[in-house]
Amino acid sequence: MTPRRWFFNRWKADLRFQFRVFSTVVDWTVALYVVVPGLILLVERYAAWWRGEAAWTAEVPSPLLWTAAFLFAWSGPFRLYLEPADQLFMWQRSDWMKTFILAGLWFGWGKRALESFLLLVLMAPFLRYKIDFSLPSLVGIWLFLWQAKACLAIVRRFLAGMGGMLLKGLMNGLILGLGGAAFVWIGNHAHPFGFYAGAASLAGCWSLLAWLRSRQKGAFFPEIDYERAQRLRWAALLLQTSGVVHRRLGVRKRPWLFPRSNSLFRRRTASHIVAEAAIKSFLRSGQQMIPYFQFVAVCAFALLVTPPLLRWGCWILFSFLFFLWGRSVWREWRFSNGMFDVWSQSGFPARAACQKAVFVLQQIGFLPLSAVMGAVTFGAWGAVWMLPAGWALSHVAVFLFFRLAPHL
Repeated sequence: MTPRRWFFNRWKADLRFQFRVFSTVVDWTVALYVVVPGLILLVERYAAWWRGEAAWTAEVPSPLLWTAAFLFAWSGPFRLYLEPADQLFMWQRSDWMKTFILAGLWFGWGKRALESFLLLVLMAPFLRYKIDFSLPSLVGIWLFLWQAKACLAIVRRFLAGMGGMLLKGLMNGLILGLGGAAFVWIGNHAHPFGFYAGAASLAGCWSLLAWLRSRQKGAFFPEIDYERAQRLRWAALLLQTSGVVHRRLGVRKRPWLFPRSNSLFRRRTASHIVAEAAIKSFLRSGQQMIPYFQFVAVCAFALLVTPPLLRWGCWILFSFLFFLWGRSVWREWRFSNGMFDVWSQSGFPARAACQKAVFVLQQIGFLPLSAVMGAVTFGAWGAVWMLPAGWALSHVAVFLFFRLAPHL
């Protein structure tokens, strides 16, 4: 058993574990009625983009597209598949540990090549309106994106091991700002030589960082914690979504939105007070708000790229999806507050509080999405006109769900 073979055995075992996790959710009915239609719709949309429906990209500022590409390069896990038992044997043999880490670094380097290629294929119908759509340019963009993603992955792991939250935050902000500015500057000039020169420079940086990482001391136990979190991230998400496990939410003293408001509802009824507590708990939690607004951004992008008829259908569908999101937030808050069960047994109108809280939680994301819908379909004034329509559709969605749902 060599260290390289050991690494790939770990990778295969992790793949089998992740497959078992997803197989508990995606059975043949979900695959037949959700996954397969989604793939068919994606292929149809991709063909439509090549036929000219992505021409609106010509009006989008180039820095905005390259900023999105940089965020892609910044994102994604970087795993070495270390385990706690490695400290008993492999940690004692520095040559084995070095070879194992180098195998993980080279594997991650190749994996990011595939990820960058898939993103480039997906974005090609849009990029042809912004760059010189030739083979040298496309290859240069791919190499540049690949090396940037590989280099930033190691940089982020170095930053994660730094001590001190303030220093870590400052370094993350500095690299994110300067690296993003350089990335956008090279991409905005859209010259093949710039892409190739940037890729070569980043490849040299990656080689140096990989050499330093293979010889880094004191990073074993932080890597073990990181590997455990990454291995269980999808399983934890499914358990939290299903209500089996309830995570402990970190909250701020003041909400992110409406920080100076003492009360959200004028009438101080019992249901309004409890609904307000659930809403403010959401507004104080970055763990809940960040994925919520990421979902808003994804939905807004979907409204931008879909044709008019399908866009209206997506808008209606999104109203129900935001209702389900708001209901999941309510359930998570309810299960994390033990006093709620005591109130429910004493005759507290829990259903009214739930309906009010879910409606407001839905509005936080769906009203901005309705404004985007109006601006894309009718122009600037459409953003104003669609706000009442979004409010009415949200009210109908919440009313129908609570009328048909047998329980909260």
